[in-house]
Amino acid sequence: MKAIISTCILAGALALGIPSTADAAATKPLGELMEDFDGAFKSFRRETDPEKGAAHAREAQAAAWAAINILPETVEKMPDGPAKSAAAAEYRRMMAEAYLTLCKIEIAFLKGDIEAVATHVTELREARKAGHDRFMED
Repeated sequence: MKAIISTCILAGALALGIPSTADAAATKPLGELMEDFDGAFKSFRRETDPEKGAAHAREAQAAAWAAINILPETVEKMPDGPAKSAAAAEYRRMMAEAYLTLCKIEIAFLKGDIEAVATHVTELREARKAGHDRFMED
């Protein structure tokens, strides 16, 4: 229930256009943003330095934030209608959950809780795989 509420709050903030540090990344195409996300993910997933790990988590957050309203090609290609709308909403939900997990990773780094970082990295890895399976063409 907590996750649903958090996701709804984040979605509301996105709908209101609340500014973020991701503003500079907002002009990049989705593919570049996902490369930024993956690069930051690779940097923090084995990081033990709290400051460096938190900084890399923020880099990934910026990419996720900017990417949330850029639909993947698989969704863009769909004919307009309820199925496309549902796929777009599912993509945004998954990106919002990834963003929240990245915030948990940053907080865990800042607390020096590397065990929690590892737990959240595993969550994020599974979410990335599910998103790629759902929204990337083979």
